[in-house]
Amino acid sequence: MKKLLGLLFLMLLLAACGNNTPEESSTDHSETENKEAAASENESEEVEADEEAVASLSSLASCEGILFEVGKTIEGKQLAACMADAMIAAGTGSHKAISSTGTTMVDFQWNPDFSMHVKSQDMSVIVDGDTGWMNMPDVGWVEETDEPRTGEQVIASNVIKLTRVLGHPLIIAENFAQAPTWHVVEQASVPDADAFVDTAWHLVPEEPINLLGTTLTDVQLWVTNNYLGAYYIATATIGEVSETTSNTFTQWGGPVHIPSPE
Repeated sequence: MKKLLGLLFLMLLLAACGNNTPEESSTDHSETENKEAAASENESEEVEADEEAVASLSSLASCEGILFEVGKTIEGKQLAACMADAMIAAGTGSHKAISSTGTTMVDFQWNPDFSMHVKSQDMSVIVDGDTGWMNMPDVGWVEETDEPRTGEQVIASNVIKLTRVLGHPLIIAENFAQAPTWHVVEQASVPDADAFVDTAWHLVPEEPINLLGTTLTDVQLWVTNNYLGAYYIATATIGEVSETTSNTFTQWGGPVHIPSPE
């Protein structure tokens, strides 16, 4: 149950081979060099394309007027709209979430359909459009269904549906809209070295955030000049249960792999 609560808190705060050695020969060595050169060139092209895609986010209409400057305030609704558009424009992303239940890795993409892979030590969730699966301890993969007949199907289907809804950029950004204003503290180092940038703008909300029956306190956000989140941490409280979760975004706009259930 603690693992399940941890996964639900994660969704609320978001808001995831073998080795072959060829025989050495002059021909094989040449072919290997050619393949490595081609792979390096393709990788460079992908990185350049990703950087261009992220750089283009600075021209988003919904972000006009937002000023990242120490001491400035930003309206919550405008910040939410801007960051939602930036996430959608980026198209894909990856992040890790750390809480008392452990570390969870998340990969996601918005186009052409929403898909997400959430993976922790003991549990995984795969969402692929209107279909989803949850890998439960001692049970295995359970497919989402609108007519669950077992307790496992009830849990899996509800978690998958929650993931699909709360994983959408508009819902994630609604978190930021719940604060009337956000204060720009400083441009500083991102707390986690795994973030896709080293420095970003540190923002804090005017007051605790209430979202879907959850109260978020000690909220801190690090956001880049391109309006993409780099790091987010908050303590979520539902009733008498509290959980602090940090989210580190490790990349935006790059290729992601959403697996099929094994």
